[in-house]
Amino acid sequence: MAQFLQSNGDYTVKTQSGGIIKLDVGPPTAGGYVTITSNLIVEGDTLTVEAENLNVKDNIIELNYGETGSGVSLRYSGLEIDRGTELPASLFYDENDDSFNIAFGTPSGTFNFANTSLRVSKITTDTASPNLTLIGYGDGVVTVSGTNNYENFVTDDDDIPNKKYVDDSIRDNPTFQIIDENTRVIVSDKEVAGSLQYLIDNTGYSTFGESAVSVVIDGNLNSQFYGNRTIIQGLEFNANEITNDDTNGNIFLRTQGTGKVQTNYGIELEQISIDPAFVSQSTIMYSKQPSIGDTGLFYRNTNNDTDELISKNKALLFSMIF
Repeated sequence: MAQFLQSNGDYTVKTQSGGIIKLDVGPPTAGGYVTITSNLIVEGDTLTVEAENLNVKDNIIELNYGETGSGVSLRYSGLEIDRGTELPASLFYDENDDSFNIAFGTPSGTFNFANTSLRVSKITTDTASPNLTLIGYGDGVVTVSGTNNYENFVTDDDDIPNKKYVDDSIRDNPTFQIIDENTRVIVSDKEVAGSLQYLIDNTGYSTFGESAVSVVIDGNLNSQFYGNRTIIQGLEFNANEITNDDTNGNIFLRTQGTGKVQTNYGIELEQISIDPAFVSQSTIMYSKQPSIGDTGLFYRNTNNDTDELISKNKALLFSMIF
């Protein structure tokens, strides 16, 4: 039978100091409950709820209620999870750092952030302040440790690469390039599939089937460095030889003003069997099998005259005869 108790004024239930007041409606399985139709104020230091499920209708739970200072006077405010014999887990606001933190430990002890983690699928920023700072100080790094070959899934233009992705891209790409518009340095390795063809397709130049470092400036091939030689502006440097990479091309040693081409020893001219072609406004010196002049040093001048320079002995002999 239901009973009803009403008081015309305030109603106080008081026990001896340290006593216990218990509202017993039976075990939870019986379906009983206690209803409070107005506000509930707990003036003690601790409120303990032993229910297995806690349902709160309010959409905002306020912590550090009644704060009168500027900020959180006790520095920390947040939630703490009891983990038995392990350190409690805490989600709290730190007034000193003006930041939310996830850590092991309590404000009364020492917080440990080393092994804490936050599992989410998306992090977004405020539209008014869209920048995202991942590390604001110290010597930390952003890492993807624990993922399964993260570098293999960096496929979109907006994906953030890790160091392994960058290292692999340099090592495994058909060619490694440093590019600024139509100026580039291209590394092509004959052992890497597609490397040489990539160079040809993207620049129109070839490395003749050899590994090389090619330098293209403003779309023009400037130089190529091979394992055994170097070609710069059409000049090939191979050990102690300099040759023109263009068949029948000339090599010019040109000084400024009255400068001279000098050497500290002799100049060796290889013998040729065919006289060089006439060049206007020039005198060509060349070597052939010695003839009547006995020097083997010939010339072809701007008048298209060709002859052998005569030796001293032959000159004396001819002077006595003629």
